[in-house]
Parts: sequence; structure tokens; C-alpha cells
Amino acid sequence: MTIGIKYCGGCNSVYNRGRQTQLLKEQFPEHEFRTAAAGTVCDVWLIVCGCMRSCASTDGLTARKRMFILPTERSFEEVLAYLRAERSEAKSRGRDEAAGEEVSPADAGNGRKTVLRVGQSAQMEKTFFKDDIDKFAALTGDFSRLHTDAAFAEKSDFGRPLVHGMLTASLISSVMGMQLPGEGTVFTEAQTRFLKPVFYGDTITARVRFLSCREGKAGYIGTFSGICTNQNGEMTVAARCRQLMSKELFEVANPGETEADPDTDGYWG
Repeated sequence: MTIGIKYCGGCNSVYNRGRQTQLLKEQFPEHEFRTAAAGTVCDVWLIVCGCMRSCASTDGLTARKRMFILPTERSFEEVLAYLRAERSEAKSRGRDEAAGEEVSPADAGNGRKTVLRVGQSAQMEKTFFKDDIDKFAALTGDFSRLHTDAAFAEKSDFGRPLVHGMLTASLISSVMGMQLPGEGTVFTEAQTRFLKPVFYGDTITARVRFLSCREGKAGYIGTFSGICTNQNGEMTVAARCRQLMSKELFEVANPGETEADPDTDGYWG
């Protein structure tokens, strides 16, 4: 996988940007790291900013998979989690191929269909910090003080600021869009329940499981469960979702099978 790195001008850096990128290179030597001058199309782009101004331009840069804006040292944790998940998926794919199964990675433009099986699961992990909540508020316009104002939130029943519920639940969408089913799927329906609050600094694991699908002439309608759990193993979000998967991009090897999910079956039956 190619990983592009673009730095801001460094006029007000508050952490050692070079050290953080060097650590990534040392931990993930299987990837090819490039600077912005080496090309504009990469699988992943790291926009390394030295402060919260995040002034580095992304104009002309194309990421086949993900683009990360990295204004703080802590923001590199999301990159670490993503690359670890990619490595785990690659190892699993290698084991399946060694066993003689037809498996295709969900890499855009590889000319192969993504082969799925009912019962598959995938997950990602993210730690939420204040800058994540501020960016989500700016993007959506939801500046509720329960999320953005510590003094206000301290007076509430929660006693501290909350991460937006939809921001937490969006991790389930991220897993479905990038891993299972993968790139090219279309989100068509979701039932979501918010079970426990998520706070600044919580590490959330989002897990998606492929439960069943209905095959049509041009594609599949897949049913997936999604859960988010915090660092204490407590479930914070439960979801039941449907995805449209075109046969041009996906193939389901066992479309007639169904999978139970004890984590969410109790909510929807």
C-alpha cells in the first residue's frame, strides 16, 4: 500500500512531526511511504499539520482509501489503529488464500470482485479527543454545549462533555464502507440504539458482522449488525443495517445462509 505524506509549513509546530512519521515507517515497513512531490494519488494520505490550525492544503491529492488530517500527536493514534487493522486483514487474507479459498481484497481498481461470506466480521478502533468533537461540530453544525462546553456539561447529569452519538455510530459506517462489505457498497437502512454515553478520551471499537443477504438480479441486499464498545467492554451503540452490493463489485459465496448475533438479536429479534 502506498502512503503519501504532506507536511504543513511548520510555522507553529507543537510536536515533533518528523519523529511521528518515522515511527510509522518503522512499525509498518511493508508499506511504501512517499512525499507529496512523489505523486498525488496514493492509497492513504497523511496530512501532517503542526498545530490545530491544520493549514496544509489537500488540493490535488487523491486517496484511494483514506485521508488523515493530523494536527496533534494524539491524532496519529487513528492512523496506527487503521494500519494495524489493514495488517490484520492482509494476514487473514493470506491464510484464506493459502487454504485455497477465493478471497478478494476490497481495493478499488484491482479488477477483482470482493468475495464475501455470511458470518464474516470486521472491526476498527478509535480514541476520541476534543479535536474530533470540534471538527464534527463544525462539519454538522451541531455545537450543542453538552458536547463542546466542559463547564456547561459539568452541570449536566453526565458531569462531563459527551461525544456526539452520531459520531460514535459513524464508526460502524466506516467499517462497512472500508472493510465489510467494503468500497462500493451503498448504505440503505439503519436502526440504531444508543446505550451508554461516550466521553472524551474513550477508546471505541466498532465491530460489524454479516448476518444474511437477499440476492437479486443485479446485486445483493445484505443485513449487517454493528456494535460499538468502549475500553471497558461496555456496549455503547447497537445497530442493524442494510447495504446494497452490486454484483459488478461483490459476490456472496453463501447467500442462502444466516448468522445469529447474540450482541444485537435481543434488540430486534
